[in-house]
Amino acid sequence: MSSQTTPNDNQALPMLIRAFAGEATPRTPIWYMRQAGRYLPEYNELRRGRSFLELSETVELAVEVSLQPFRRFAVDGIIMFSDILTPLKGAGIPLHFEEKKGPVLDQTVADESEMHHLREDFDPGVDTAHVADILKTLRAHIDALPAGTERPALLGFAGAPFTLASYLVEGGTSKKFEKTKGAVFGASEFFHSLSDRLTEHMIRYLKMQIDAGADAVQIFDSWAGILSPADYAEFAAPYTQRIVAALQEYTPRPVILFVGNSAHLLKEMIAQQPRVLSLDWRVQAPAVEREMEAAGALNKMAVQGNMDPLTLYGTPERVRSAASRVLENFAGFAGRGGYVFNLGHGIHPSSPIPNVQTMLDTVRSFPVK
Repeated sequence: MSSQTTPNDNQALPMLIRAFAGEATPRTPIWYMRQAGRYLPEYNELRRGRSFLELSETVELAVEVSLQPFRRFAVDGIIMFSDILTPLKGAGIPLHFEEKKGPVLDQTVADESEMHHLREDFDPGVDTAHVADILKTLRAHIDALPAGTERPALLGFAGAPFTLASYLVEGGTSKKFEKTKGAVFGASEFFHSLSDRLTEHMIRYLKMQIDAGADAVQIFDSWAGILSPADYAEFAAPYTQRIVAALQEYTPRPVILFVGNSAHLLKEMIAQQPRVLSLDWRVQAPAVEREMEAAGALNKMAVQGNMDPLTLYGTPERVRSAASRVLENFAGFAGRGGYVFNLGHGIHPSSPIPNVQTMLDTVRSFPVK
C-alpha cells in the first residue's frame, strides 16, 4: 500500500477529489483534457524556439505549462504536462515529434522479433525521473497556495496498453490502423505479449506518480475506440482492468478511465470498475445510468464529461447551450455526488479562449440541485 493514503491530511480534499469520491459539492467541478497547450498564447510564447520534448522533459518548463490553465481559468484540476509516450522513451524506444505530424517512433515493435527493443526492466523512478520531479514541484506549488484558496487537484496520467501498443506497431499516429489491426488479428499472441509488458510498465509508472503526489491518475486509451465491443473485451479491457485493480489495491486515490470514441464500449468500460468513468462526447446520460444500474455500479462510480470539444468553435450562445445541456443531462449524478464536467475528448489547439471562458462560467453558475 502506498504510504500516501490521502493527500495533505491536514487540509480539505480538493473539490474535484470529493466529487470523484461521490460527495455532493457546492458547484460542479471542472477540468478538461489537454487544457495545457496550443490554444493558450502563454503556452505558444513559452514553446517558441523549443521542441516539444524540451518543453515536456525540462521540469521547470513542464511545471510552468501545467500551471498556465490554472492561473488563467482557476480550473479545479492541474494535470501534469507530459505525453503518453514518455514511458516508451524511458523503456528504450527513441522518438521525436514533428510539426503537423506528431510523434514519430524511431524504433517500432511490430512483431515478436522486435520485442527486445522495449526493455522489460523499465524503472520509472530512474528512466522517467523528470516526471516525478514535475509532480513533486506541482505538489509544492499547490500546497503553497494561500489559505482560503480553493485547492486544485493534481492529476497524473498514462497511456493504456492498447493505445501504446498501437503507437509501437504503427511507428506513430495512424488514421486507419491497418498495422495495428493486422497485429491484433494476425499475430494475436504477439500483441497480447506486448500489451502484457506495457501493462506492467504502466502499473509501475502510475504508482510512481501517486507516490510523487498525484491526487488522481487517468488512463488514456485514445485509440481503443477502433475496436468492436468483443474485440475491445479481448485485446484492450483486460489490460486496463489489471492497471485499475493494481492501483486500487495500492492506493485509495481515484483512477479515471478514458477511451476515445467509445460510445459503443460503455458496458465494457463499466465492467472494469474504475473509480471514475470519463465519457466520450457521444454518450448520453440515460445510457450511462442504465449500464451502471445493470452492473450494480450506480452510485459507486463517478463520471466526468462530456461536451463535444468542437462546440467551442461555435457562438457563445451555442457554447452556453451545449454546456448547460450536458449539465442538465448529468444532473442526477451531480445531485447525488460523483460528477465532474469535462470535454468528451481533448480541447482543440485553436479553440477560442473567450468560448472556453464562457464554458467555465456556465458550469460554475449552473445550480446543483
